Amino acid sequence: MRAGKRAAIATTAMAVGVLVVGLWAAVAAAVSTGQYSPANQGCPETADANTTQGATPGCHNAQLLIRDGDGGTEAEAGTLQDPQGQNVHSGTLALSPTGNATPQGTADGGTGVGGSFDTNYQPVPAGQCGLEDIVLYGLEDLLYLLQQGPQPCTLDPAAWNVPNQAPSVGAPQVSTGGGAGDPTALAQGGLAYFGADDNLDSGEHDGVDGQYGSGGAANGPSDGGSLFVAWQPVAGAQALAGWPAVLLMTTGGGQTTSLAPIAADPVPLAGAGAGACADGICVGVYSARQTVYQGGGGGGAQRDVYDYQGKDFGPYDCNSGSPANEQACTTEPGSNGTTAACTGDPSQPCGMDAYRQQEASNVTAEPGVQVYEDPDPQGSPALPPQLYPLPAAYAGTCGVTAGGGALQAPSGTPDTNGAGQLSVAPTGC
Repeated sequence: MRAGKRAAIATTAMAVGVLVVGLWAAVAAAVSTGQYSPANQGCPETADANTTQGATPGCHNAQLLIRDGDGGTEAEAGTLQDPQGQNVHSGTLALSPTGNATPQGTADGGTGVGGSFDTNYQPVPAGQCGLEDIVLYGLEDLLYLLQQGPQPCTLDPAAWNVPNQAPSVGAPQVSTGGGAGDPTALAQGGLAYFGADDNLDSGEHDGVDGQYGSGGAANGPSDGGSLFVAWQPVAGAQALAGWPAVLLMTTGGGQTTSLAPIAADPVPLAGAGAGACADGICVGVYSARQTVYQGGGGGGAQRDVYDYQGKDFGPYDCNSGSPANEQACTTEPGSNGTTAACTGDPSQPCGMDAYRQQEASNVTAEPGVQVYEDPDPQGSPALPPQLYPLPAAYAGTCGVTAGGGALQAPSGTPDTNGAGQLSVAPTGC
């Protein structure tokens, strides 16, 4: 989110809220968190470009999906992306027992039905609080009184607009054609997913626009979160069948083998997780290893997101909030600010693309709890430069890690990695 400190506070609080809801749901049941993706939101990767004013048809800022292990979608419900300055007012719903619904809210062959609605209602006039600020107004007012935040935005419901159009409901799209999927696929594996991003805040657009070496860094908006529950009974049973051999070799006969496969997925039959990123601050809780960001492979095949060894987070002002912020990225990674010319040659990435290129192919969160600086160069830190990058913390089945970035252990401290982080990983993840 790029609208100043008030927006930073609001989005950070939203991230924590999404995480709390995700934890509750797990018990009862570009955003660098597990399972979130523009595709799951029904969006192209560039839908939230900072130079875009309008909305992309079928793209959602909040989305619920039920998907099977074959990639089909049995159910979708979500609110549609808004143009800049508008609040949420429309959405879609699609159902298909054969997995032929789509993340865009339509039915695509097979058996299914899809539909849309629009309240045609924009109650809040220009110059007043956005949607997130209304929800968090009390918190922002308290922070202002404590001299820890800016003056709250204008909130005057007496000046709000009244509806001038009746709500509308689109004609249902019914499909009974061919190409049906397997109606039993959900029993073999699936995913229940909820994702949301900062376009919910009055239509904010803060993704890269392709300028100044940012075309290859596009992967959706910079802030948001997701929660999910997944199940894979067949694959999970196969994994469990191999556990006795792993444990026997680890504990008997002087032979050793790595416990990493078990530690990385300790509940193989099913899993759950929740995570959110806001203004560079990311939090995640997962039951199994999740890929949260994908780089170009310059940093290796895999890196734990809380392990900062070899990671260059880029300049403090480099982010996707505006073309000016994108220009702050046009430096060579590791060069201490040396400007890199953008020649247009894809074999010589510059700017934000260069920072994505030097990242590992798969940046992963591990089972347990983790706090970390957003690995995506789109993220803009809300904390002061003295705390950038955010010191990381992790505790889970893969061990314990703490520190790094602005908080490094003194040289020679035992159990310290190359990034100055205290790190113990007895299971070898």
